[in-house]
Amino acid sequence: MRHLFNILIIIFLISLCSCKFAATFDAPQPENEKSLASFPSNLLGSYSDSSHQSILTISNHLITRHFDYDYKESRETIDSSYSIIGDTLLINKLNGSKEEILIQDDSIVRHENLIDTLFNLSGDNLLKKYKGFYFLNVKYNELGWEVKKLSLEKGVLTIGSISDKEDLKKLEAITESPSDTIPIKLSLTKRQFKRFVKENGFSSQLTFTRMKGCDM
Repeated sequence: MRHLFNILIIIFLISLCSCKFAATFDAPQPENEKSLASFPSNLLGSYSDSSHQSILTISNHLITRHFDYDYKESRETIDSSYSIIGDTLLINKLNGSKEEILIQDDSIVRHENLIDTLFNLSGDNLLKKYKGFYFLNVKYNELGWEVKKLSLEKGVLTIGSISDKEDLKKLEAITESPSDTIPIKLSLTKRQFKRFVKENGFSSQLTFTRMKGCDM
């Protein structure tokens, strides 16, 4: 059924976004900077993406992304194991579950609600600060540490990841290593990492706008 297919696609994309990285580091970054015990109060709150289909929330130790939106599909995609009652209810005849819907011409409007944990501050997930930026360090065992850069400026929250092209070229210049020999696990000095940040590394970015009245 298309509804199940949509859910599987969303879960796959979330998993792909959470686990795919262009490079990792052999140690949390920046090195020699103290890890924070929690997110600072100025970051706490909720933020909306530009499509208004998801809300990112930062609490003391967590960053979560809540997907909440409507989507349409043709009535013809509903198989015989479901029944439409009136214009507002879809019933699964196999298990009796009910889902609120809206009929629009030959289409059904359905609702999707999913929550993904982007970062959970713990022993294997460290938070560091440098020059006004926050760095999310996530350990992947022998693969090393994935690092993302988080910043907040004038109500706009940005989460940056290392991109496959632009950032690897910058790392090639900084480490003086040919791009085809840069390993997926990088070993940078503190000075090299700071240079990477200064040259606008972490160029693959997601942006969110702070929601008024949602500070924590």
